[in-house]
Amino acid sequence: MDDPKYFLSEDPKVLATALKRVITHDRMASHKSTMRTAVDYYKYKHDILNYRMFYLDNEGKIREEVSRSNIKIAHPFFLELVDQKVQYLLSNPVEIKTDQAGLQELLDEYIDEDFQVMLQEVVEGASLKGYEYVYTKLTDDRLQFQVSDSLQTIEIYDNDNQLIVFIRYYDVPIYREGKTVIVTRAEIWDKEKVWYFLSKGDVMQTFELDTRISVNPVYFDTIVKKETGEVYGRSLGTALNMPEFIPFLRLDNNKYKTTDLEPIKALIDDYDLMACALSNNLQDFDQPFIAVKGFPGDNYEKLINNLRSRGAVGVGENGSLDVHTVDIPVEARKAKLQVDKEGIYKFGMGFDSSQVGDGNITNVVIQSRYTLLDLKCNKMEVRLRKLIKRMLELIVADINQRHKKAYDTSDIEIIITRDTMVDETENANREKTIAETRQIELDTVLEAASRLDDETVLKNICDLMDLDFEEVQKLLDEQDYTEESELPPKDVIEDGQEEQVSA
Repeated sequence: MDDPKYFLSEDPKVLATALKRVITHDRMASHKSTMRTAVDYYKYKHDILNYRMFYLDNEGKIREEVSRSNIKIAHPFFLELVDQKVQYLLSNPVEIKTDQAGLQELLDEYIDEDFQVMLQEVVEGASLKGYEYVYTKLTDDRLQFQVSDSLQTIEIYDNDNQLIVFIRYYDVPIYREGKTVIVTRAEIWDKEKVWYFLSKGDVMQTFELDTRISVNPVYFDTIVKKETGEVYGRSLGTALNMPEFIPFLRLDNNKYKTTDLEPIKALIDDYDLMACALSNNLQDFDQPFIAVKGFPGDNYEKLINNLRSRGAVGVGENGSLDVHTVDIPVEARKAKLQVDKEGIYKFGMGFDSSQVGDGNITNVVIQSRYTLLDLKCNKMEVRLRKLIKRMLELIVADINQRHKKAYDTSDIEIIITRDTMVDETENANREKTIAETRQIELDTVLEAASRLDDETVLKNICDLMDLDFEEVQKLLDEQDYTEESELPPKDVIEDGQEEQVSA
């Protein structure tokens, strides 16, 4: 049943059997385990939370240490790095521009707030899991896009490496036979329709057609004849004039589809361990050790109580009491934590907002600190633009089908703007200096104007003001022509006016 051709069958029993095998295998896949780990770290559920301590007893047996402190603190570096990447890239809405008459207004109906949120979710998902999917839905008013969790999405290829179906599955609780059970909903998407299956809730996860859906499978554009109840329809690809299209698009995080966690997981784990070990040492050794010599015989509990309450204790004739402390290697641990932190931001290619430097924070310094984050976002932006372009092709096809138009995507511009923190005072001072320098140069040209011809003066002024010399010259010529054309003919000039006009 491993042959992918079974997913081309129209027999629900065959599809259900194939579905069971594929989903069971996918749940145990090693790359899905890696993806789930990255999602856990994004939710600051680190390995340190499962940390346990053991020791060897007097008999040489391994015992779990339960008397010492075992502080567990997860430091959510990965959450910060992923959010930095997504927000730095998409904090400003993606703009879609076109000069085709009437198309801009129609595009704005699709590129709404839901579309912007979907882009943020798909970039976040790709960063966490290595890749993420977007699927399309054909509604009554327009085409819509939604994110499909790559942890619960499977691509099925035939023996010729051609994509034939997508599978989506997810677990949901339902009330069945007087109790709540967890069942799996599954969908098989091909080029024409969607099959809906539901597991029986047993250990073997046997699937069957979901009988609660009246029309199953469902065509993307379904029509039911009232007279006969016959169901027929067409695929989304056919509706958009793309007959081979299966309505799923994928955004890859990189060429190898690796998560952003993999280069830095070991560093984050080491930081958690060092920080928690320091906390444990401070917790365990915050009280000094007391060595008592010549103790007269009172029990130790009474001795400790006397020390705590009265600050004094009685000892024998030759007795004494010494207080000892343990030196905790705080500075060494702090240095190690700093090394780990620098490595996390360096290899995680993020912006460390806690950097202080020498106090000379200029825009050049700020931009240099964004260098690694820019590099990481550049890699994602190229792939994101490719995804958006593909979605725009679907949107324009949907617009053409609904409005009987013939638009294309040839001139559509995708604008992604990133904002970087800058020193506005430094920018204002720089602009002021530039303006003052330009004014001095302009005054110099005007002072020398009496010794230069008009064309040379005008050309220098245009260079300083960043104007097109030929365009300005053309406007001046047109102005001279207009002024001359407005003069009255000489034969209608009244007496005494000719001299005035000539002047």
